[in-house]
Amino acid sequence: MEMNRTKRRVLLVLLAVTMAAGLQTMPFADHLNMMNSVYGAAYVKSTAIEKPSVVQGDENVVVTIEVENKGTESFTFDSAELKIDTSANITVKGASTGTIMLEKGEKSTVSFYLNIGRFASPGSRYLNLILRNDGKVVHENLSLGLLRIYEKLAVPQDGSGNYAAALDMFHYINPEGGFDSGQENTLSIEVRNNGNTIVKNAELSIAIPDGLSIYNASNSASLGYISIGSKREVSFPISVDDDAVMKTYAVTAKLTGLDYTNKAVSVEKTFYIPVNGLGTSIKNTEITNISIPSEVTGQDEFLLSFEVHNNNSADLKNVKINADIPEGILNKTRSTFIESVIPAGSSKDYSISLFAEDGAKEKTYPIKISLSSGDSSNSSTDVIQYASVYINGTSGSKSPQLMVDSYSYGGTSAQAGDEFVLSLSLYNTSGSHTLSNIKVALSSEEGTFIPVNSSNSFYIDTLGKKERIEQYVHLSVKPDAEQQTTALTVKMSYEDGAGNAFDSEDIISIPVMQETRLEVDDIIAPPELYAMMQSYISVEFYNTGKTTLSNLRVSAEGDFDTMESTNYFVGNMESGKSDSYDFGFTPRQGGTMEGKIIFTYEDASGDEQILERPFSFQVMEEMPVFDPGMMPDEAAGNGGSKLPWIITAILILLAGGGVFVWKKIKKKKIHQEMEIDE
Repeated sequence: MEMNRTKRRVLLVLLAVTMAAGLQTMPFADHLNMMNSVYGAAYVKSTAIEKPSVVQGDENVVVTIEVENKGTESFTFDSAELKIDTSANITVKGASTGTIMLEKGEKSTVSFYLNIGRFASPGSRYLNLILRNDGKVVHENLSLGLLRIYEKLAVPQDGSGNYAAALDMFHYINPEGGFDSGQENTLSIEVRNNGNTIVKNAELSIAIPDGLSIYNASNSASLGYISIGSKREVSFPISVDDDAVMKTYAVTAKLTGLDYTNKAVSVEKTFYIPVNGLGTSIKNTEITNISIPSEVTGQDEFLLSFEVHNNNSADLKNVKINADIPEGILNKTRSTFIESVIPAGSSKDYSISLFAEDGAKEKTYPIKISLSSGDSSNSSTDVIQYASVYINGTSGSKSPQLMVDSYSYGGTSAQAGDEFVLSLSLYNTSGSHTLSNIKVALSSEEGTFIPVNSSNSFYIDTLGKKERIEQYVHLSVKPDAEQQTTALTVKMSYEDGAGNAFDSEDIISIPVMQETRLEVDDIIAPPELYAMMQSYISVEFYNTGKTTLSNLRVSAEGDFDTMESTNYFVGNMESGKSDSYDFGFTPRQGGTMEGKIIFTYEDASGDEQILERPFSFQVMEEMPVFDPGMMPDEAAGNGGSKLPWIITAILILLAGGGVFVWKKIKKKKIHQEMEIDE
């Protein structure tokens, strides 16, 4: 029985060998792997005779295919098509052949030209050939072979040459129409490596302006290795503050890494993101309760008053209110008001004292009241209302008027504790009276403005009809003056040509600013610093000025690495308050390590201020090794042990790190308690 089984196995093996030998002698055996097709009586063989390997970014790569009629009858085709199984980032051109007829045994070639995109994925592609005649498929080869696409080499072909890191970034936002408060917003940044070197240890970070924040995520992402021709995409969830202004925000993205030779590379790009949120907008304000007499006789003084109401859900900042007084009407007080803030949902009242100019025409005079953003030059966004008054019978008036028609103080504000020169322009509005014995006295609220080397008054002998005179007064500001717009009263007494006495009074306003002062303690180096070993810095800082520092942010940078972000957002820091900033870092190498701590905040006028504190530490090359010979004799002897020394060293390191971590936890807890109190 066992013998019969053995014989059967031998016979089966011999039969298999015989069949294989027979297939090898058959005329179509060498074409089985080519998957060629037979249409009618013609047998066609197609072979890729030129099929080079390609690299990302190659253009006009030639793929040549030989077509041979191995049948008994003629073979005709008029078009050829080359198909690639995965054609993303690959284009195929060529092979418009015209009519080609092949008799038995004849050959012809068709050529295709490939453009390999820079971002085509490396790997193999299957090539398929289809020949048609009059639109009908007459030959199809589904296995021409593989086209291999290689990643563009990070090393030049002969091992030498220049490495060029060419990185680019593109951004996409969702929703595409812009970001809004209270919804999910996403900023996606695509990074592309267009150079001839790989980028290692790539990291992408973004800096976002006030009004926007990253929701429950970091502002940076590690991209690892970015090979040549490849791309990476990172998405950041963005929140829009409830009081964010409706405008376009600048977001700066920075990509850093190392090229093939470990040289640092970086690229920075700014993207502009539209925000349509429900934040403060000048359009959400109203000019209401306008009051003005319908008719005024002669040069009688009259009052224009109105309110500005902020309908926004957040404070309206840096706005200008202006009344455009037409020719023929004169203003005894200021007509322009600058407000640093109008609180959400509240109103502010304004009034302007006016009178008709001597000889003004009898007619209705329109007065334009406008509300505009102080940081915008686009007048199309202004809120505008009009008031009007009819002036009746001004000619022949016997009441002369002296007024302050303009003034300046050398800038946009006066600094507390500093001196400035006030320029006053006095105008005799009368066309029939020369004024004489003019005395002008200045006074301010709470004695904020103090004359320097002079009194608070001055004298003018005469001022002709319709004439102006400019006077200069040297003043100083009290060092402890409150930061606000302070009124300065100008009282004027004078006589007309007949000796009649008159009085008038104008009020001008001067914004007073307090200097911001941020004091920073000395930055003390840790006791010992070693390359590639983490250490910590802590520094105290204080607001020693008299104003609040708004949106205070602290960060650090230098030739060191960090395990986490070095950014610390303090927020608003009131006068007299203090805080500390600490962060961990790892020196990259021995020698001198340079760095700086950067404080960024806004002063009371909204201007951004930057304070930098540089530091320089000496870093030792490596951690010292414990030498048994350095131990006490009893520890180094036969009965001694190294364990207590090792434990002591570890405890010292842990203690240093523990203090740092404890301070971080304590600071975080304090901030959480502050948020709960609010």
